[in-house]
Amino acid sequence: MAKIWDTEQLKRERRQGTIETSVPFVLNGKVEVVQKKIVNGEMELVDLEKPIGEMMTSASSRKELMQKVVLDVELGRESVPLLYTPIYDRLQDANFPKEFEAKWAQYGSVVFFEHLEGGEVKFGSLTAEQGPIARIKGYAAGFEYSKEIELFNQTFNFELLNRAFGEAYNAILNHLHLGPIISFAYKAANKTAAQYVNGSGAASTSAEAHYILSLRETIRQALTDSRTAKRPGTILLAASAHKESITDALGAMTINGSNYRPLEISDVIFYDGWEGDFGKKKVTYPGVPMDKAYLIRPKRGFKELIKQDLQINSTMGDLTRLVQSQVVGDFWRGVFAAVEENVQEITLPAKG
Repeated sequence: MAKIWDTEQLKRERRQGTIETSVPFVLNGKVEVVQKKIVNGEMELVDLEKPIGEMMTSASSRKELMQKVVLDVELGRESVPLLYTPIYDRLQDANFPKEFEAKWAQYGSVVFFEHLEGGEVKFGSLTAEQGPIARIKGYAAGFEYSKEIELFNQTFNFELLNRAFGEAYNAILNHLHLGPIISFAYKAANKTAAQYVNGSGAASTSAEAHYILSLRETIRQALTDSRTAKRPGTILLAASAHKESITDALGAMTINGSNYRPLEISDVIFYDGWEGDFGKKKVTYPGVPMDKAYLIRPKRGFKELIKQDLQINSTMGDLTRLVQSQVVGDFWRGVFAAVEENVQEITLPAKG
């Protein structure tokens, strides 16, 4: 059965067992670490024993305050799970260059041939994926703690800012990695049209079609198309509105006396994008269109490039604006997505 990747499913999985990780941050130029621990879905956080203003008066208190900031940010990240990980290979190296040519996304190509006396051995080679040049880019966001928060000890506003920071970080990671698949202009060879069949499995018009069987036949045709093109897809990306229908269509079923075996899909990712408010401006990351799905061959042509993961820095604020402290987070990443060589766009059948 295919593994389901959607926000609620991943949250449920995170509520089981114990998860422990070390999370680094920078305080006044020095790298510190705080332990993140989740037990059966409950995350251990730092409760401040003093008002926020008092926490900024000494080095040890500021460190404790930053530990709370980092864990609050991590709590925000937990509410927006990462969905792209089954598609991408994760590569992390602080020495990554700014640009990568496609040739770096290589894989070995070796074939054995019968050796004839006096003949030469055929040597293997490295073959590169075709695709765009990947570039490492920097992204940053920040927030400030005002004197008002200090004077009135508005810890709840303080925590809201921290968690929103974490939500926004995971949201942009999903967008950076799934956006290239959703926004790509596919050629005819990478498209599978909707297929319509009736309750007996015979081709029919859309008006007389059995929806689940038509959805199954459409996905099955996309599997055939991707295999014929020598880029067999195993992961399906779709909008969550189709979750129940797609889950039914992929599984074994019996309809009108006919048995249908499960389709060979390893993972199904449901992605609806994200919306956030930045002042009076609304920021939107588009999700999968309602009439589309994408069949993906993962890993080889998809690379998540990390030069520096999210790093949170804290400094003293700006007294001229009554800002007590500033927190800035930045990360440096790139995405290599050879979409045309690895994705089949599917037009889903319409419901009658």
